[in-house]
Amino acid sequence: MTSPSTIEKNIYAGNLIAHCLDLRLPFALYRLPGQKNFQFVISENSNEIRKKIDFEECTSGFVIAPFGDELPYFFEAKQIISFSGDQISRELIPNFAARNLMGETPIESGFRYFPVAENVQEKQEYLAKIESVIQKIKGGESHKVVISRKKHLGQLVEKNYFKAFQTLSESYPSAFVSITYIPWRNQLWIGASPEILVTQNQKGIFKTVALAGTQSAFDANGNEISPIEALWSHKEIEEQALVSRYIINCLKKIRVREYQEYGPKTVKAGNLLHLCSTYSIDSKEINFSNLSSVMLDLLHPTSAVCGIPKEPSLQIIKETENYDREFYSGYLGPVNIDNESHVFVNLRSMKIENDEIYAFAGGGITEDSVPEKEWNETEIKLKTIQKSFDF
Repeated sequence: MTSPSTIEKNIYAGNLIAHCLDLRLPFALYRLPGQKNFQFVISENSNEIRKKIDFEECTSGFVIAPFGDELPYFFEAKQIISFSGDQISRELIPNFAARNLMGETPIESGFRYFPVAENVQEKQEYLAKIESVIQKIKGGESHKVVISRKKHLGQLVEKNYFKAFQTLSESYPSAFVSITYIPWRNQLWIGASPEILVTQNQKGIFKTVALAGTQSAFDANGNEISPIEALWSHKEIEEQALVSRYIINCLKKIRVREYQEYGPKTVKAGNLLHLCSTYSIDSKEINFSNLSSVMLDLLHPTSAVCGIPKEPSLQIIKETENYDREFYSGYLGPVNIDNESHVFVNLRSMKIENDEIYAFAGGGITEDSVPEKEWNETEIKLKTIQKSFDF
């Protein structure tokens, strides 16, 4: 049993989330891949800040950007709380909240939703879209196009957001797990992304990845597949190669040839396996201090979420998807915190707006795609985020 003195010293993290939501303060709670500690960025500035991200000029904060060409939102990091477990020391709580929060008992017990009825036409509509895209690719309009779908899951009835965050953190230790609240849109985004867009550490080492190709991490009998034993089809290998070539072409545009390439190799991301190549550059050694900012502009939206070539792929997406991706397949992450920046593609994510929950998933379409397999891939990806709920 927890003693009264412990209750006085600690605050349940979920209650701090609920308090920030009540005050409509922008915040981001995140955990970097492979780490144990959580980071909580709370901006006490309730004014909307949208700006182009320049890593050399930005103060410490958190960025979340849409898929399209709108400017990103930037949350100034008035205070960064680092903690582990489900409690935060009262000494770390900002003054605006400390006097209003009590104890370690969560306000909400679980994270659960009331499901809506399945849309029986959804699958057939998606299959028809994929078939039409395949025909456009065969007709020479593009080489690869990433087509996504948005699924209405239902209405949230239990709102312990921190429990959802903990569940995703435990289920996907190698992913970037986050909750981001955008008060000006009345939206909460929760996700577990496996894909680095750009990172730069204290030593100036820049990294990005080409992540493409997807298969289940389990065979037909439910046995886990070791990454070293994974078999990949020609379609999946070519899809990953297209993403890799896109990154290399971006580097050629800025005349950077001094890079290290690792892979491709099979990596596990929760219940999925992917092909991944990593590109690493010492920005100090090549005297390119703003490399991360330049590459962010060149890469977004990446070919892994858009297609190749970019402009015709974007046009096909616009004609085919018939919905606004908003922040899905955009990017998000901490900027200039502890002299490091870690920005990820916003994948395996869901949006909560007015207590309605929407999940997103997509896949790369090439001329070798099979519509039924593409549907199954999105279903597997949707299960990633659905693991955060209590069933």
